[in-house]
Amino acid sequence: MSLHIQPVAAGEAFDLICGDYFGSLNQIDQETMQRAMVNSAKLWICSQNGEILCMWGLIPPTMLSDRAYLWMRTTEHLKEHVFLFVRHSQRVLAEAHEHYPIIVGHCLVSNHKAIRWLKWLGAQFGEPVGEFLPFEIKAKLWPLV
Repeated sequence: MSLHIQPVAAGEAFDLICGDYFGSLNQIDQETMQRAMVNSAKLWICSQNGEILCMWGLIPPTMLSDRAYLWMRTTEHLKEHVFLFVRHSQRVLAEAHEHYPIIVGHCLVSNHKAIRWLKWLGAQFGEPVGEFLPFEIKAKLWPLV
């Protein structure tokens, strides 16, 4: 089995996820996803056999920024392919670091799988802010793939 990870434009991404997955989200989550896709300078979709496993993107604060905010949305199909996804995520992060030497974001303090994945990618964590744990991944810490 292999995963297919492809960079996509926001409009193309919306068309790919528009079916069952997007329709299952509540109104606020749909609006959040649309904003995230439109604001992303870089956007990827991970799929296998036509099933969307996850989507993530990078949102820089300005066009000239050396950092970008990482967001990710997963589907229920990812849990069957976590090992392959983790292996492929190194390559995608290396590509992301070509454009943004510093990747920032946050995850839920209670999301132990996300924290473990981010640590594996080289994330350094700040102090929790409520239920959120901020992180930063610097390119100089990232080994070449």
